[in-house]
Amino acid sequence: MTMESDDFVAAALAELGLGTFEPLGGETFSGRNDSRTGLTSRGHAVFVKRLTGAEAARRLRTLIGFEQTCRARISPALRTPACLGWDVERQVIVFDWLKDAVSGHDLAADDAFTDDMARRCGAAVGVLHGPPGAVEPPPAAVRASASAVPDLFTALPLDYYERASGAVLAMWRILHGDATIAASLRALRADSRRARPVLIHADLRLDQFLFDADGPLLCDWEEWQMGDPACDVGAFAGEWLYRMLRGIPSDDPREEQDDASPEARHRAAHHRILERGLAGVEAARTKIAAFRDGYADSGGCLSDDLVTRATAYGGWHLLERVLAAAESRPVLGTLDRMLIGIGSTALRTPHKFAQSLGLEGTR
Repeated sequence: MTMESDDFVAAALAELGLGTFEPLGGETFSGRNDSRTGLTSRGHAVFVKRLTGAEAARRLRTLIGFEQTCRARISPALRTPACLGWDVERQVIVFDWLKDAVSGHDLAADDAFTDDMARRCGAAVGVLHGPPGAVEPPPAAVRASASAVPDLFTALPLDYYERASGAVLAMWRILHGDATIAASLRALRADSRRARPVLIHADLRLDQFLFDADGPLLCDWEEWQMGDPACDVGAFAGEWLYRMLRGIPSDDPREEQDDASPEARHRAAHHRILERGLAGVEAARTKIAAFRDGYADSGGCLSDDLVTRATAYGGWHLLERVLAAAESRPVLGTLDRMLIGIGSTALRTPHKFAQSLGLEGTR
C-alpha cells in the first residue's frame, strides 16, 4: 500500500469503530486494488481493501450494493466473508479476515485442488444462481456481461494500440482475421440477453474462492449482476481449461533430432503440442465435470441451452486469459496460438465441444 492508502485505511477503520490497524505481520496483496490483512487494536482480524484504478468508485458502489441488496437474501448455504463496513469517501471496504483460509488459485498452483473441491465450488454457484425470484436487486443491476472487449472487434482505439504489446497486436490480428469469432461472440451475447437472469458473480476465477475447514467461500463481488448463469459456469470451465493447457511443458531438446530438417522439426513440435493439448483438455474435464455435478446437485439448472452457452463462454474466457497474458509479452508463442484455436473452436461450435469440456450430461 502507498502512504496515502495507509492514511485512508487508518481513518476508515477509526470511523468504523474498529480501532487502529496493526501493520506488523500484516499481509499485502498485488492486484488492481490496495489490499491488506491484519489485526486491529480492538481485536478484529480484517481484510482491508482500498479500491483504486479505473472505475474504482463504480466497483465500490457495486460491492456496497451487494451488501445492501443481496447478502440478506442469499441462502446461508452460500458462504461469503462478512463485511464489517465501508467508507465511500476514502473508497475503503473492510471484511472479516479468514486467517486459515487458502485461495483456490494457491491450491491449484500447489496441485492440491481436488475434484471434491471443484464439486463444492459448483454447489456454491448453484446455490447462488438459485430458483427464480430468489434475489431481486434493483432493475439497474440487470445488464449484459460487463466485458468491453467485444467492442475492439470493430477497431482498436489509437491509445489502446499504442499501449499494446507485440503479442496483443498479434492476437488481435488473428481475431480480426476470423469474422466468425466476432459473430459467434455477438450471437452468444444475444442468447444471454434472452436467458432468464439470475444473480451471478460475473468475475468467477479460482482466486475468488477461499477454502477453510468448512469448505469454499465465494468472494469479491465487484462485478455481480443479474445475468445469464452460463457466464459463471463457463468462466469456471474456462479457468480450468486455461490452467491445464497453459501447464503443457515446453519442448524438451532431447526430443529433437539433430539431423531433422526445420520443416520436420516444426511438424514434430506441432504434433507434440497437440498431444499435450488433448491431455490438458482431459485433465481440465475432470474438474469441470465435478463442478457440473455439484452445480446440479445444489439445484442449478443445466438445460441443454445453458450448457451450450456455458461452453461458448468457456471458450471466450480462454481467449480473454490469453489476451491478458499477452500484455506482458513481445510475441505470441506456439502454445498461445493453440490456446486461441481451442478457445475459438469452443466459442464457434459449443454444441460439439460441450462433452469434451465436461459440461454435458449429469451424474
